[in-house]
Amino acid sequence: MDKDLRDILFILYSLKVSPLRYVSVFRNKGRDTGSVNRYFLKNREACSAGQLALEGMGSQPGEGKSKFMELVGIIESGDATALYIGGPGYPSVLEEIYNPPPVLFSRGRGELGNFNIAVVGSRKCTRYGRDAAAYISGSLSEMGITVVSGMALGIDSTAHREAVCRKGGSIAVMGSGLDVIYPPENKELYHRIIKNGAVVTEFFFGAPPLRQNFPVRNRIISGISRGVIIVEAGRRSGAMITGEMALEQDREVFAVPGSIFSNASRGCHRLIKNGARLVDSVDDILEEFQGLFKKEARKDRRSSIREKAGLPQDLPVDAGAVYRSIGYNPSSLEQLCAQCSMPVKRMLQALAILEMEGLIKEEPSNHYARSD
Repeated sequence: MDKDLRDILFILYSLKVSPLRYVSVFRNKGRDTGSVNRYFLKNREACSAGQLALEGMGSQPGEGKSKFMELVGIIESGDATALYIGGPGYPSVLEEIYNPPPVLFSRGRGELGNFNIAVVGSRKCTRYGRDAAAYISGSLSEMGITVVSGMALGIDSTAHREAVCRKGGSIAVMGSGLDVIYPPENKELYHRIIKNGAVVTEFFFGAPPLRQNFPVRNRIISGISRGVIIVEAGRRSGAMITGEMALEQDREVFAVPGSIFSNASRGCHRLIKNGARLVDSVDDILEEFQGLFKKEARKDRRSSIREKAGLPQDLPVDAGAVYRSIGYNPSSLEQLCAQCSMPVKRMLQALAILEMEGLIKEEPSNHYARSD
């Protein structure tokens, strides 16, 4: 094991120096990890002022040393990788935030220092939100951009699933130890991300997914990303916390607009009012980073979110045309026939297919709307 890595783990887990204190000394000593480690190892009394800031690291006498030895064994066995601030592989963009983690634990093949964009949103999302997240994440990953999210249910899980099966892959930032998969429903997704991306955390092995861990981990989601896209978020939500942290970290912030009647979009609309860039196409994102992408990579990506959102590949042409004409506010049969220039008989056939697929729902008086 790298000596600097072993020393920093010993300092954090045995000497119980708080992560924030370690980072403060790191910056005061010219960002030289070896020099910082020597400072703490030679000045043991300087360590007593620090208390562990993260759950799961241990606080009982002797427990820090025990956890240190356990962690050394895990890393030396190859079961996990540890990246330390100032060391190889540690993302330079993360190092610049106010309180970067001194150590990140990782599983997977992905490199955290790639060009990453975060896609986050509500756990209780609508069908529209899932469609938007799928379109954005899939399109970005197809171009080799790594999509970062928090592996929560809803928007986060959708973003991971669409990105991990494409070129860019995905990074999941956890609010628990690497061996505690949360939520448990994402066990299969966890292993897929490891194969084409990485799962990362600052928490020790065995650390439970405590409620207070998730706002803490959100700073890493935005910290390793060049931009953050909020797909759906209530006024007070984890996704909004991530967006606010991204602003503090001087990241680009984007928000997807939604229905004015949807509580799930109120947070996004507030961000847009406060200066976040409105997104209804992947080009809105790429234009912010246009110096990094060739124009050819943006070809054929000017369709709106609703036009590109997750339709079954074998959907008949008529059904696809009708679906693109239906919004989340109900439209009458007559309106749809006029919009699609389609006779009533063909329209009813297309509507029946869309209902069978679960893509739309029938409202009273022959009105139709997209399913939530």
